[in-house]
Amino acid sequence: MKKYLKNLTIYAEGEIIEKGSILIEDEKISKIYREADARIEAEEIIDGKGNIAVPGYIDSHVHGGNGYDVGNGTIEDIYGMRDYYQQHGVTMIYPTFMTNELSIIENGLKALREAVKTNAPGKAEIAGSHIEGPFLNPQYKGCQAEYLIVPLDDKNIRIFEDYRDVIDRATIAPEYGHNIEYFEGLSKLGVQLSVGHSCATISQVEEAVKKGATSITHLYNAQSQTHKEGPYRIGGVVEAGLTIDSLYTEAICDGYHLPNELVRIAYKCKGPKKMLIVSDASLCSGMKCGSVIRTSGINFYVEDGIAMNEARTSFASSTSPIDKMVRHLIFDTKLPAADVVEMASTTPARLLGTIDRKGTITEGKDADINIVDKDFNVIRTFCKGE
Repeated sequence: MKKYLKNLTIYAEGEIIEKGSILIEDEKISKIYREADARIEAEEIIDGKGNIAVPGYIDSHVHGGNGYDVGNGTIEDIYGMRDYYQQHGVTMIYPTFMTNELSIIENGLKALREAVKTNAPGKAEIAGSHIEGPFLNPQYKGCQAEYLIVPLDDKNIRIFEDYRDVIDRATIAPEYGHNIEYFEGLSKLGVQLSVGHSCATISQVEEAVKKGATSITHLYNAQSQTHKEGPYRIGGVVEAGLTIDSLYTEAICDGYHLPNELVRIAYKCKGPKKMLIVSDASLCSGMKCGSVIRTSGINFYVEDGIAMNEARTSFASSTSPIDKMVRHLIFDTKLPAADVVEMASTTPARLLGTIDRKGTITEGKDADINIVDKDFNVIRTFCKGE
Protein backbone atom coordinates (compact mmCIF):
# COMPACT_ATOMS: atom_id res chain seq x y z
CA MET A 1 0.00 0.00 0.00
CA LYS A 2 1.25 3.47 -0.88
CA LYS A 3 0.93 6.45 1.43
CA TYR A 4 1.86 9.92 0.27
CA LEU A 5 2.68 12.67 2.78
CA LYS A 6 2.74 16.08 1.11
CA ASN A 7 3.26 19.73 1.94
CA LEU A 8 5.89 19.29 4.65
CA THR A 9 9.15 20.72 5.90
CA ILE A 10 11.31 17.59 6.13
CA TYR A 11 14.19 17.09 8.53
CA ALA A 12 15.90 14.67 6.17
CA GLU A 13 19.32 13.12 6.69
CA GLY A 14 21.87 15.92 6.65
CA GLU A 15 19.50 18.65 5.44
CA ILE A 16 16.18 20.39 5.88
CA ILE A 17 13.90 20.31 2.84
CA GLU A 18 11.67 23.35 3.19
CA LYS A 19 8.98 22.19 0.78
CA GLY A 20 8.91 18.45 0.37
CA SER A 21 6.86 15.30 0.35
CA ILE A 22 7.37 11.63 1.21
CA LEU A 23 6.17 8.44 -0.44
CA ILE A 24 5.80 5.37 1.82
CA GLU A 25 5.61 1.86 0.41
CA ASP A 26 5.73 -1.51 2.20
CA GLU A 27 6.66 0.00 5.58
CA LYS A 28 9.62 1.91 4.09
CA ILE A 29 10.37 5.43 2.94
CA SER A 30 10.28 4.87 -0.79
CA LYS A 31 10.96 8.35 -2.14
CA ILE A 32 11.57 11.88 -0.87
CA TYR A 33 10.50 14.70 -3.20
CA ARG A 34 11.80 18.26 -3.18
CA GLU A 35 8.40 19.73 -3.86
CA ALA A 36 5.41 20.16 -1.61
CA ASP A 37 3.13 18.17 -3.91
CA ALA A 38 4.65 15.91 -6.58
CA ARG A 39 1.11 14.74 -7.45
CA ILE A 40 1.79 11.11 -6.66
CA GLU A 41 -0.97 8.53 -6.92
CA ALA A 42 -1.42 6.59 -3.68
CA GLU A 43 -4.11 4.78 -1.74
CA GLU A 44 -3.79 7.36 1.03
CA ILE A 45 -2.76 10.98 0.59
CA ILE A 46 -2.11 13.01 3.73
CA ASP A 47 -1.72 16.79 3.61
CA GLY A 48 0.93 17.88 6.10
CA LYS A 49 -0.44 21.44 5.95
CA GLY A 50 3.00 22.98 6.13
CA ASN A 51 3.98 21.18 9.33
CA ILE A 52 7.32 19.45 9.98
CA ALA A 53 8.35 15.83 9.43
CA VAL A 54 11.06 14.54 11.77
CA PRO A 55 12.37 11.00 12.38
CA GLY A 56 10.57 8.99 15.03
CA TYR A 57 12.17 9.39 18.44
CA ILE A 58 14.12 6.51 20.01
CA ASP A 59 14.18 6.13 23.78
CA SER A 60 17.03 3.87 24.84
CA HIS A 61 16.54 4.39 28.58
CA VAL A 62 12.96 4.28 29.92
CA HIS A 63 11.59 2.32 32.88
CA GLY A 64 7.86 2.82 32.55
CA GLY A 65 5.10 5.35 32.12
CA ASN A 66 1.44 6.12 32.80
CA GLY A 67 1.44 3.66 35.70
CA TYR A 68 3.09 0.85 33.75
CA ASP A 69 6.49 -0.50 34.81
CA VAL A 70 8.66 -3.00 32.95
CA GLY A 71 9.84 -4.19 36.36
CA ASN A 72 6.39 -5.63 37.05
CA GLY A 73 7.28 -8.45 34.70
CA THR A 74 4.10 -8.53 32.62
CA ILE A 75 3.55 -8.18 28.89
CA GLU A 76 0.66 -5.81 29.67
CA ASP A 77 3.08 -3.40 31.35
CA ILE A 78 5.38 -3.47 28.32
CA TYR A 79 2.50 -2.82 25.94
CA GLY A 80 1.16 -0.09 28.21
CA MET A 81 4.41 1.88 28.33
CA ARG A 82 4.95 1.36 24.60
CA ASP A 83 1.53 2.78 23.72
CA TYR A 84 1.93 5.69 26.13
CA TYR A 85 5.24 6.80 24.67
CA GLN A 86 4.06 6.31 21.09
CA GLN A 87 1.61 9.12 21.84
CA HIS A 88 4.71 11.23 22.47
CA GLY A 89 6.44 10.41 19.19
CA VAL A 90 8.58 7.47 20.32
CA THR A 91 8.78 4.85 17.57
CA MET A 92 11.40 2.58 19.17
CA ILE A 93 11.70 1.85 22.87
CA TYR A 94 14.23 0.02 25.05
CA PRO A 95 12.44 -1.01 28.28
CA THR A 96 14.90 -0.46 31.13
CA PHE A 97 15.17 -2.51 34.31
CA MET A 98 16.18 -0.84 37.57
CA THR A 99 18.08 -2.58 40.33
CA ASN A 100 16.05 -5.50 41.61
CA GLU A 101 16.35 -9.16 42.51
CA LEU A 102 17.67 -11.04 39.47
CA SER A 103 14.71 -13.41 39.55
CA ILE A 104 12.34 -10.45 39.16
CA ILE A 105 14.39 -9.01 36.29
CA GLU A 106 14.32 -12.44 34.65
CA ASN A 107 10.52 -12.49 34.81
CA GLY A 108 10.51 -9.15 33.04
CA LEU A 109 12.91 -10.41 30.39
CA LYS A 110 10.65 -13.40 29.73
CA ALA A 111 7.71 -11.05 29.20
CA LEU A 112 9.83 -8.83 26.96
CA ARG A 113 10.85 -11.85 24.88
CA GLU A 114 7.18 -12.51 24.15
CA ALA A 115 6.40 -8.84 23.52
CA VAL A 116 9.16 -8.46 20.94
CA LYS A 117 7.58 -11.27 18.89
CA THR A 118 4.46 -9.15 18.40
CA ASN A 119 6.17 -6.09 16.89
CA ALA A 120 4.12 -4.88 13.93
CA PRO A 121 3.56 -1.76 11.79
CA GLY A 122 1.46 0.84 13.54
CA LYS A 123 3.05 0.22 16.93
CA ALA A 124 6.32 1.55 18.35
CA GLU A 125 8.96 -1.13 18.01
CA ILE A 126 9.90 -2.85 21.26
CA ALA A 127 13.64 -3.35 21.14
CA GLY A 128 15.74 -5.33 23.58
CA SER A 129 16.09 -4.21 27.16
CA HIS A 130 18.50 -1.94 28.97
CA ILE A 131 19.74 -3.41 32.26
CA GLU A 132 20.44 -0.48 34.61
CA GLY A 133 21.32 -2.38 37.74
CA PRO A 134 21.98 -4.22 39.93
CA PHE A 135 25.66 -4.08 38.85
CA LEU A 136 26.20 -0.53 40.07
CA ASN A 137 28.21 1.20 42.78
CA PRO A 138 26.09 1.78 45.93
CA GLN A 139 28.00 5.01 46.55
CA TYR A 140 26.16 6.46 43.54
CA LYS A 141 22.94 4.51 43.80
CA GLY A 142 20.74 7.52 43.03
CA CYS A 143 17.13 6.45 43.58
CA GLN A 144 17.92 2.74 43.25
CA ALA A 145 17.65 0.23 46.08
CA GLU A 146 21.10 -0.05 47.68
CA TYR A 147 20.42 -3.36 49.43
CA LEU A 148 19.84 -5.04 46.04
CA ILE A 149 23.05 -3.79 44.36
CA VAL A 150 25.58 -6.57 43.72
CA PRO A 151 28.84 -6.95 41.77
CA LEU A 152 29.07 -9.13 38.70
CA ASP A 153 30.32 -12.67 39.31
CA ASP A 154 30.57 -15.98 37.47
CA LYS A 155 27.07 -16.94 38.60
CA ASN A 156 24.97 -13.85 37.91
CA ILE A 157 26.69 -13.11 34.58
CA ARG A 158 24.51 -15.86 33.15
CA ILE A 159 21.55 -13.49 32.91
CA PHE A 160 23.27 -11.88 29.93
CA GLU A 161 23.98 -15.25 28.37
CA ASP A 162 20.49 -16.66 28.94
CA TYR A 163 18.69 -13.54 27.68
CA ARG A 164 21.10 -12.26 25.07
CA ASP A 165 18.25 -12.02 22.55
CA VAL A 166 16.48 -9.38 24.66
CA ILE A 167 19.35 -7.52 26.38
CA ASP A 168 20.81 -4.81 24.17
CA ARG A 169 22.29 -2.43 26.76
CA ALA A 170 23.74 -2.56 30.26
CA THR A 171 24.76 0.17 32.67
CA ILE A 172 27.58 -1.08 34.90
CA ALA A 173 30.01 0.53 37.35
CA PRO A 174 33.39 -0.79 36.14
CA GLU A 175 35.25 -0.07 39.40
CA TYR A 176 32.87 -1.97 41.69
CA GLY A 177 33.96 -5.45 42.70
CA HIS A 178 35.38 -7.28 39.67
CA ASN A 179 32.92 -5.78 37.20
CA ILE A 180 35.59 -4.59 34.78
CA GLU A 181 36.76 -8.18 34.28
CA TYR A 182 33.45 -9.00 32.58
CA PHE A 183 33.36 -6.09 30.14
CA GLU A 184 35.16 -7.80 27.26
CA GLY A 185 32.96 -10.88 27.46
CA LEU A 186 29.77 -8.83 27.55
CA SER A 187 30.95 -6.73 24.63
CA LYS A 188 31.62 -9.89 22.61
CA LEU A 189 28.04 -10.98 23.37
CA GLY A 190 26.92 -7.80 21.63
CA VAL A 191 25.79 -5.95 24.74
CA GLN A 192 26.24 -2.18 24.47
CA LEU A 193 28.07 -1.20 27.66
CA SER A 194 27.50 2.08 29.45
CA VAL A 195 29.34 3.43 32.50
CA GLY A 196 26.94 4.79 35.11
CA HIS A 197 26.03 4.92 38.80
CA SER A 198 29.78 4.87 39.21
CA CYS A 199 32.57 6.53 41.20
CA ALA A 200 35.23 5.54 38.66
CA THR A 201 38.20 7.78 37.98
CA ILE A 202 38.82 8.92 34.43
CA SER A 203 41.60 6.33 34.09
CA GLN A 204 39.20 3.58 35.14
CA VAL A 205 36.70 4.76 32.54
CA GLU A 206 39.48 4.73 29.95
CA GLU A 207 40.16 1.10 30.85
CA ALA A 208 36.43 0.34 30.51
CA VAL A 209 36.47 1.91 27.04
CA LYS A 210 39.38 -0.32 26.02
CA LYS A 211 37.32 -3.31 27.16
CA GLY A 212 34.17 -2.32 25.26
CA ALA A 213 32.30 0.54 26.96
CA THR A 214 30.83 2.99 24.44
CA SER A 215 28.63 5.37 26.46
CA ILE A 216 28.00 7.18 29.73
CA THR A 217 24.61 6.80 31.41
CA HIS A 218 22.78 10.07 32.24
CA LEU A 219 25.79 12.40 32.22
CA TYR A 220 26.25 14.42 35.44
CA ASN A 221 23.73 12.30 37.36
CA ALA A 222 24.80 9.58 39.84
CA GLN A 223 28.49 9.60 38.91
CA SER A 224 31.87 10.87 40.05
CA GLN A 225 33.37 14.21 39.16
CA THR A 226 36.78 15.79 39.77
CA HIS A 227 38.10 15.24 43.28
CA LYS A 228 41.37 16.04 45.01
CA GLU A 229 44.00 13.56 46.17
CA GLY A 230 46.47 15.68 48.08
CA PRO A 231 47.33 18.60 45.79
CA TYR A 232 46.23 16.74 42.65
CA ARG A 233 42.85 16.81 40.95
CA ILE A 234 41.58 13.52 39.51
CA GLY A 235 38.88 13.47 36.87
CA GLY A 236 35.83 11.25 37.22
CA VAL A 237 33.07 9.83 35.05
CA VAL A 238 31.74 13.27 34.13
CA GLU A 239 35.12 14.42 32.81
CA ALA A 240 35.55 11.13 30.97
CA GLY A 241 32.18 11.53 29.29
CA LEU A 242 32.97 15.08 28.21
CA THR A 243 36.52 14.49 26.96
CA ILE A 244 36.79 10.94 25.62
CA ASP A 245 35.76 11.45 22.02
CA SER A 246 34.64 7.88 21.39
CA LEU A 247 32.07 7.92 24.19
CA TYR A 248 28.41 8.70 23.63
CA THR A 249 26.73 10.54 26.50
CA GLU A 250 23.11 10.24 27.56
CA ALA A 251 21.45 13.35 29.00
CA ILE A 252 18.14 13.68 30.85
CA CYS A 253 16.98 16.99 29.38
CA ASP A 254 13.77 17.59 31.33
CA GLY A 255 14.78 20.95 32.80
CA TYR A 256 15.01 19.45 36.30
CA HIS A 257 17.90 16.97 36.29
CA LEU A 258 20.27 19.39 34.56
CA PRO A 259 20.40 23.18 34.41
CA ASN A 260 20.70 24.64 30.93
CA GLU A 261 24.37 25.58 31.38
CA LEU A 262 25.39 21.95 32.00
CA VAL A 263 23.42 20.83 28.96
CA ARG A 264 25.20 23.46 26.86
CA ILE A 265 28.61 22.32 28.14
CA ALA A 266 27.81 18.74 27.17
CA TYR A 267 26.53 19.87 23.77
CA LYS A 268 29.67 21.91 23.11
CA CYS A 269 31.95 19.02 24.15
CA LYS A 270 30.11 16.16 22.41
CA GLY A 271 27.97 17.69 19.67
CA PRO A 272 24.76 16.09 18.38
CA LYS A 273 26.53 13.04 17.00
CA LYS A 274 27.71 11.87 20.43
CA MET A 275 25.06 13.28 22.76
CA LEU A 276 21.66 11.59 22.99
CA ILE A 277 18.44 12.43 24.77
CA VAL A 278 16.92 9.80 27.07
CA SER A 279 13.78 10.16 29.13
CA ASP A 280 14.93 7.83 31.95
CA ALA A 281 11.22 8.07 32.76
CA SER A 282 9.53 5.93 35.38
CA LEU A 283 5.96 4.74 35.68
CA CYS A 284 5.33 8.17 37.26
CA SER A 285 5.34 9.80 33.82
CA GLY A 286 1.76 10.74 33.02
CA MET A 287 0.62 10.38 36.66
CA LYS A 288 -1.16 13.19 38.48
CA CYS A 289 0.59 15.48 40.95
CA GLY A 290 0.24 13.98 44.42
CA SER A 291 0.48 10.38 43.24
CA VAL A 292 2.53 7.97 45.34
CA ILE A 293 4.13 5.15 43.36
CA ARG A 294 6.05 2.15 44.66
CA THR A 295 8.61 0.38 42.49
CA SER A 296 11.78 -1.61 43.22
CA GLY A 297 10.89 -1.47 46.92
CA ILE A 298 10.89 2.33 47.12
CA ASN A 299 8.07 4.92 47.36
CA PHE A 300 8.22 7.78 44.84
CA TYR A 301 6.20 11.00 45.08
CA VAL A 302 4.97 12.92 42.04
CA GLU A 303 4.93 16.69 42.42
CA ASP A 304 5.73 19.82 40.41
CA GLY A 305 6.54 17.92 37.20
CA ILE A 306 9.00 15.49 38.75
CA ALA A 307 9.11 12.41 40.99
CA MET A 308 11.30 12.20 44.10
CA ASN A 309 12.10 9.82 46.91
CA GLU A 310 10.45 10.27 50.29
CA ALA A 311 13.29 12.39 51.68
CA ARG A 312 13.14 14.67 48.59
CA THR A 313 16.91 14.28 48.25
CA SER A 314 16.93 12.44 44.91
CA PHE A 315 14.93 12.52 41.71
CA ALA A 316 13.22 9.22 40.96
CA SER A 317 14.02 9.06 37.28
CA SER A 318 12.07 11.63 35.23
CA THR A 319 8.43 12.10 34.33
CA SER A 320 9.09 13.73 30.94
CA PRO A 321 8.73 11.91 27.60
CA ILE A 322 11.28 12.71 24.91
CA ASP A 323 8.97 15.03 22.95
CA LYS A 324 8.82 17.33 25.97
CA MET A 325 12.61 17.25 26.22
CA VAL A 326 12.91 18.13 22.53
CA ARG A 327 10.78 21.22 23.09
CA HIS A 328 12.76 22.17 26.20
CA LEU A 329 16.09 21.95 24.37
CA ILE A 330 14.87 23.96 21.38
CA PHE A 331 12.89 26.71 23.10
CA ASP A 332 14.44 26.96 26.59
CA THR A 333 18.04 25.79 26.17
CA LYS A 334 18.18 27.37 22.68
CA LEU A 335 19.93 24.52 20.86
CA PRO A 336 19.50 24.21 17.07
CA ALA A 337 16.34 22.26 16.26
CA ALA A 338 18.05 20.02 13.70
CA ASP A 339 20.69 19.02 16.27
CA VAL A 340 18.05 18.31 18.91
CA VAL A 341 16.14 16.07 16.50
CA GLU A 342 19.39 14.23 15.74
CA MET A 343 20.00 13.67 19.46
CA ALA A 344 16.49 12.25 19.86
CA SER A 345 16.58 9.89 16.88
CA THR A 346 19.74 9.52 14.81
CA THR A 347 22.30 9.36 17.61
CA PRO A 348 20.56 6.66 19.66
CA ALA A 349 20.11 4.63 16.47
CA ARG A 350 23.82 4.95 15.76
CA LEU A 351 24.76 3.96 19.31
CA LEU A 352 22.50 0.91 19.37
CA GLY A 353 23.36 -0.31 15.87
CA THR A 354 19.97 0.27 14.21
CA ILE A 355 21.08 3.21 12.06
CA ASP A 356 20.80 1.08 8.91
CA ARG A 357 17.00 1.12 9.26
CA LYS A 358 16.08 3.73 11.89
CA GLY A 359 16.88 7.24 13.04
CA THR A 360 16.65 9.35 9.88
CA ILE A 361 14.18 10.21 7.17
CA THR A 362 16.07 8.50 4.38
CA GLU A 363 14.93 6.52 1.36
CA GLY A 364 14.96 2.80 2.13
CA LYS A 365 14.65 3.13 5.91
CA ASP A 366 11.65 2.24 8.04
CA ALA A 367 8.90 4.83 7.73
CA ASP A 368 9.14 5.93 11.36
CA ILE A 369 8.06 9.55 11.10
CA ASN A 370 6.61 12.21 13.38
CA ILE A 371 4.57 15.10 12.04
CA VAL A 372 5.06 18.02 14.44
CA ASP A 373 3.87 21.62 14.43
CA LYS A 374 6.10 24.71 14.62
CA ASP A 375 6.29 24.30 18.39
CA PHE A 376 7.33 20.63 17.98
CA ASN A 377 4.12 19.27 19.44
CA VAL A 378 3.51 15.80 18.00
CA ILE A 379 0.48 15.77 15.70
CA ARG A 380 0.80 12.32 14.18
CA THR A 381 3.23 9.39 14.43
CA PHE A 382 3.90 6.73 11.80
CA CYS A 383 5.51 3.45 12.85
CA LYS A 384 6.70 1.58 9.75
CA GLY A 385 4.24 3.63 7.73
CA GLU A 386 1.16 2.97 9.83
